[in-house]
Amino acid sequence: MDTLNEKKEPTPALGIKDKYLEQLHSDFQLVSEIVLTQISMASSLLHQDPDEAMLLELKRNEKIINSLDITIKEKVINAIMLFTPRASDLRRLMAYHDMTISMERVGDLIENITHLLQEIDFTMEGFENYKKLLDKMFVQTNKMIKNAVFSFAGGSNEMAYETIHMDDKVDKLDRKIERKLAEGFANETHSTQSLINIMNINSISYYLERIGDKAVDIAESAVYLIEGRDIRHVKEPNPKKVNP
Repeated sequence: MDTLNEKKEPTPALGIKDKYLEQLHSDFQLVSEIVLTQISMASSLLHQDPDEAMLLELKRNEKIINSLDITIKEKVINAIMLFTPRASDLRRLMAYHDMTISMERVGDLIENITHLLQEIDFTMEGFENYKKLLDKMFVQTNKMIKNAVFSFAGGSNEMAYETIHMDDKVDKLDRKIERKLAEGFANETHSTQSLINIMNINSISYYLERIGDKAVDIAESAVYLIEGRDIRHVKEPNPKKVNP
């Protein structure tokens, strides 16, 4: 058989709706990657002073996140108006909308954390251990965001539920930091820098805890897409088996 002259079957072209959803997915993947980059760069400020290039990149990335947030929301609205989507496509569109809101909020929280970290002096006596605790929170929240995004992209409800259950660890670290700050510095006379350290460490811990909550929101949106059920107000959500 002359395979060189054999005609190949043409690959069916994607329809307009499919191309639109594919583009929407690409936009969401981009905003996810930028947010994860922001988390990584912010966590590096625990161990090094920022240079001008890093600060500029953090600011530039935040602007891109805000721009993509607006773009994705507009595309979701346009898709609903143009394509009259069926139930499964509508769930996907609403998932993009809700997850993008969460991603944009994570970007804002990281921006706040970045400013606060630049004001802390971890070399002061009594503050070194807080760097390690915050580092653990960064690692955990970064993992939660990654897992939540992957659970959506890969259609894995098990990974989504795993992300939701991971939130307890972040909450415990937040409470531990708050308790240690209250107990460790309660009866001391503080310098201005010491007070800045205490307030900023407490705020950063709270913001990281909120990032964990946003990861849970994304995971819940993934469950809504995969299973078609809203688990936001379920006390102990359990995975529902999904037929392959």
